[in-house]
Amino acid sequence: MQRPRGVTILAVLALIVAASNLLAGALLVTGTYTIEQVFGPVPKFGDMQADFEHILKFTILALSLAILGIGVGLLALKNWARMAMRVITVFGILGAVISMVMAFGDGEAGRFLVTAISGGLYYWAYYYLGRPAIRAVFGPHPHPPPGSVSSPPAPPPSSDSAG
Repeated sequence: MQRPRGVTILAVLALIVAASNLLAGALLVTGTYTIEQVFGPVPKFGDMQADFEHILKFTILALSLAILGIGVGLLALKNWARMAMRVITVFGILGAVISMVMAFGDGEAGRFLVTAISGGLYYWAYYYLGRPAIRAVFGPHPHPPPGSVSSPPAPPPSSDSAG
């Protein structure tokens, strides 16, 4: 079955995000850039600041590799990649809602609008990957949901004892 265009778009976006985050993570780990240069002001943790930054650098790399794998999995129509992308979109929606509330409280209409658009895109991706037609493209599920019937039961063998 041919891969739907929307799945291809989501996979390419995941690969682009993963590549840019891998680059940023590599620049942070090698010391080319600092956390403040990449993210701007970050909370200060006193004596734990160096540990916080070290953990953050490697977390960025680990998540980038995971998203890279999800993008490749989407291109290969792997159901685990579809489900993982849906989980990521839930976190994206939650982050967008939090950012919208903060932007509204700060009176920043531009940030509010950009975040609302990004939240809408996350919602679209969540909805799109959950549609029955798209789920069907990713192949049969190894475990059907409880209570669902995958196929009608076979009729019992008939005994022809006419005689």
